[in-house]
Amino acid sequence: MSMLEGPRDSLGLVEASLGAPDEMRRLSTEALEVDFGARRDPLFVVLGGEGLGRLVARAIAAFVAPTAPCPVVVLPSGVTGGTFPERTLDVRFGQAQADPAGQQFHAPSGPAGLAERLGLAPQLVAGLVLLAQAGLGPEPDVEALAARLSDRLDALQAEGVVDRLVARIGRTLPLVHGGGPVGSVLADHAKFQVNRHGKVACWSAATPELAYDEVCSWGQHGDVTRQVFTAVFLRGTHEPPADAGALDRYADLVDEFVASVLSVEGGTGEPLADACVLAVMGEQLGLRLALAEGFDPAPAPGLEWSV
Repeated sequence: MSMLEGPRDSLGLVEASLGAPDEMRRLSTEALEVDFGARRDPLFVVLGGEGLGRLVARAIAAFVAPTAPCPVVVLPSGVTGGTFPERTLDVRFGQAQADPAGQQFHAPSGPAGLAERLGLAPQLVAGLVLLAQAGLGPEPDVEALAARLSDRLDALQAEGVVDRLVARIGRTLPLVHGGGPVGSVLADHAKFQVNRHGKVACWSAATPELAYDEVCSWGQHGDVTRQVFTAVFLRGTHEPPADAGALDRYADLVDEFVASVLSVEGGTGEPLADACVLAVMGEQLGLRLALAEGFDPAPAPGLEWSV
C-alpha cells in the first residue's frame, strides 16, 4: 500500500494538497465574480488574515506591491481593523464571515473544510486575480499556471523528491530558508506546515533579514548543531538576484554546521509558478514527516493548549 493510500491520513490532506492545480482554477473563477464597484482603482490597499490567511496576504503583497499604483500593506497579526485613508480597499484572507459593516472584501478560500491548513498556492493565485479586478496589476494566466504546477508536481512525485527530503531530515529539526519577500513567505509557510502537520519543531528565515542576525549564529557549537539541524533551501526564480547570491553563500556557510544542506527547486522558470510549486512542496514536507513516523497529520492537540 502506498503512502498516498495509507489509512493514517484521515482527512486526505496529501491528496488535497496535490489537488492544488484544480483548486487554483476553482478559486480563481470565484475571484472573477467579485464586484468591487466604486472601490476599484483604490488609493490604499490593506490585506489581512490570521494563520495561513496571513501567509496568503503576505504572498500576494510580495507579488503586487512592487508594481502597484498605490501602497499595499499587510496588517500585523492580531490587528483586525483601524482607520484607513479614503478609498482604501480592505481584503481579508482565510476568514469565512464578512464583517457586518460590509467594509471588507473576503477572498475565496479553500480547499473546502481545509482552508486553515492547506492551499497557499491556489489562494495566492486567486488573490492576484481578485486584486487584478480592482485595477492592481495584471491578471495571471490561471490555466497556464495550473498546467505548469501540475507538470512540475508530477515530475517531483515521480522523482521521489519529498520522500528523499523526509529521509534526509530524519529526526533532525528543519531550518527552512528562502530568498526575498516571496521566499520569506514560502519559508514561513513550510515552517507552518512542518509544525502543524509534522508536529516537528522548525525554524525559518530569509534574505535579506538573515544577513543581520542568523548568519552570526554559526560561530560556535558546530559539534552540537550538526547532530540537531538540517537546512532546507527553497529556491526559485522569484528570488531577486542579490538574494539568490546571498543564499548561495549562506548555504556554503552553514554546510559545516548542520547535518545536511538540502535544496528544493521551483523548477518552472517563472516566479509565480515557482512559488506555487514550493508552496505545495512545503505542505507535502509537513505531511510526509508525519506519515513517515506512522501517525496521522490531522490532529493538532497543541492548538487546544492555553495559558
